Amino acid sequence: MNILAGKTKYEFGVNRILNETSNQLDFESINKRLNYIENKKGNQLSCMRNIGFSYLQLSSKKLFVEKDIKTCRYYCYIIAKLEFLSKALDEKVFLDNSDLFYMLMSNNPDFIVFLKNNIEEIQPNDYNSEKDIYRNLTNTYGDFFITRTTLLAMIGDFEEVKKRCSVYLKKSKNFRDSYYRYRVYGMEFLKALALKDIEKMKETIDMMMMPKIAKALVKDHITNYSFYLHIYVIIYAKIALLHGFDLGIDNEVAPKEIIDNTPLESYEDPYDFMKKFDLKTVTPKEWREWTKNYSTFGSID
Repeated sequence: MNILAGKTKYEFGVNRILNETSNQLDFESINKRLNYIENKKGNQLSCMRNIGFSYLQLSSKKLFVEKDIKTCRYYCYIIAKLEFLSKALDEKVFLDNSDLFYMLMSNNPDFIVFLKNNIEEIQPNDYNSEKDIYRNLTNTYGDFFITRTTLLAMIGDFEEVKKRCSVYLKKSKNFRDSYYRYRVYGMEFLKALALKDIEKMKETIDMMMMPKIAKALVKDHITNYSFYLHIYVIIYAKIALLHGFDLGIDNEVAPKEIIDNTPLESYEDPYDFMKKFDLKTVTPKEWREWTKNYSTFGSID
């Protein structure tokens, strides 16, 4: 039990990691999918996505059971890169900003370069200059809006972050859905970051650490980690650290060694098809061409 999970939820998470997660990857399944990818059979993008899924539970087990943070970070890198590689042309990479957890956990700085070069492919601009509105906030409270705002904070576009947070926080006064009322804390944090207001950032983190708020924030998000790690506090604290703000957080559910952004010595791509996609140099056009190249649906006979 902790501020994130009561006894039942915590024990469920522990049992899934200890008793339902293998100690090693399912290489037979991975090799089958690699064969489809290399020989353009079946749905290759789906195969990439499923290879990434193979690492999800095991990455958490490496951290939770074995305390092997380096392997956990490496697996998170693989998961995050495969999220990008497996994106279909008409799909969003991230449905919610909690999905940024793996990319940030990896500590690979190449992702930041990739975001700067490709943010419009990842989460397109939702601002309508003619109507002076953000489209993703017109008929919804805006998971995509929050995600783009978080990505902009990661790459340091703080003027736009301030504008977006201000609009969201003003609209939040009319939110009825408790889920979105709790999302306000993240936007308050990002606005404080954009303003370089360290005390406000710390104050907002303290609010997110309150048991009721903590449970509500992480509910049903990144469930292989969120029964023992406050994924949102970690996400926001790591983003702040990217820009030189060490908030001094060191908590059972947000340990300083997890928040630390020191990269691994190397990030070797384990599969040949991944090596063809260089996060540091790929352009939006090259990414679209990559996607088209692996979007054929070949016979699996």
